[in-house]
Amino acid sequence: MYFYITLLLSIIIDWTSKRFMESFLLNWNISLIWDFLSLKLVRNTWIAFSLPIEWVPLKIMTIILIISIYFYYMKYESKKDNMKDILYGLVLWWAIGNWFERVFHWSVVDFISLKYFAIFNFADIFINVWIILLIFSYLKNESRRN
Repeated sequence: MYFYITLLLSIIIDWTSKRFMESFLLNWNISLIWDFLSLKLVRNTWIAFSLPIEWVPLKIMTIILIISIYFYYMKYESKKDNMKDILYGLVLWWAIGNWFERVFHWSVVDFISLKYFAIFNFADIFINVWIILLIFSYLKNESRRN
């Protein structure tokens, strides 16, 4: 049940924030914390953290990554741990969600800007949080074995 609630809330937050920011931030750059953290609308055609990878290699890499994660999960991790089921599901959902947005809109809407770092959105945050939690889940299981 937590998986579906978390998934639904994440989808709603990501999708509505992107649509809202598309209409709200058209020609605006809003500083939240001096000039370090701001809201700024950017259509990111590159990969995470705006790394400059062109269209075709990006699509191929993304598909290979999504398929690899899925098959690894199905072969080695499924049905072992409810937390890992949730975390793998969410990582895959956000990877697929960003991929679909790139395919249908040719870019991903990014709007949270950290000076000297990157411009990103809530899906990027969710992916990173879920991966960090997944790593902690593995570390916790390893410490139980020892």
